[in-house]
Amino acid sequence: MKEKLSTMIYKEIRKDILDGAYSTRDFLSESQMAKKYGVSKAPVKEALHALADQGYLVGYPRRGYMVNLYTEEEIDKIQEIRRVLEALCVRHAIASASDEEIESLRFYRNGGEKELDPRETVNFRFHIGLARLSKNEFLAETLTPLVSRASMSKIDLIADTEHFDKILDAMLARDEKKAIFYLEEDIRYLKK
Repeated sequence: MKEKLSTMIYKEIRKDILDGAYSTRDFLSESQMAKKYGVSKAPVKEALHALADQGYLVGYPRRGYMVNLYTEEEIDKIQEIRRVLEALCVRHAIASASDEEIESLRFYRNGGEKELDPRETVNFRFHIGLARLSKNEFLAETLTPLVSRASMSKIDLIADTEHFDKILDAMLARDEKKAIFYLEEDIRYLKK
């Protein structure tokens, strides 16, 4: 099946954003992108809307879309918060989740395509699944935007499922210390 034009443009713009072709806070316009890709504004508009919906861009009426990436320092601050909150998730999950519930987080073994939407990546789904296992809906709610922001950076483009297996194995053994150790290895910093 042939890929939609707007999807191809979305992928190109997203790649350029992540590769640093556009600086944080640069403005992109529909007409500028349509000219660059030699297409009409309609597929560009659809691509830019999707990128804004996912947080890569912020839309400003009659001005265009501003690139909305986080600096390495900002990502490290997000990772610091995630480490604390996700360690709490692990503690709660070890105490209350069944082995079957913990095993359900191995969904990534089934394969599947790499998602471009930061809210649909294997990494995002694993970490939010871990938060849901805590059975504290406020942890999952609080972590969702943080994990999404971290997933927008190059740090989480490829999920390290080896860490996931180690985390889950330690949780199944009800070894909180080891599970948190592997979790902290997985939630890494960019600058440290």
